[in-house]
Amino acid sequence: MKTHSELSAFPPPGVEVRIIERFVQLAGRRILEVGCGDGRLTFQYASRASAVVAIDPDPDSIAAARRVRAVEGVRHAAFQVASGERLPMSGQPFDVALFSWSL
Repeated sequence: MKTHSELSAFPPPGVEVRIIERFVQLAGRRILEVGCGDGRLTFQYASRASAVVAIDPDPDSIAAARRVRAVEGVRHAAFQVASGERLPMSGQPFDVALFSWSL
């Protein structure tokens, strides 16, 4: 039985990715994730994608995600401080845009 400290508002790892993949293929795709926070979801699917740009307006969350990326050696994900209302990107289009747990 889980204790209070072990409870989470988020589903167990892998559940969200399986749900997303019922609607769209992530493998080999360029993905934009808006509102990535600390990368909790990003790290679950990044290895499947050809490239991930994950943005969040909170610098502390992006810093945390970058630390995890460095420790875990994740090469397919770039984390940027940015807002979904003003995307700072140009260049190749994305195949998939994800917006989850961001409201």
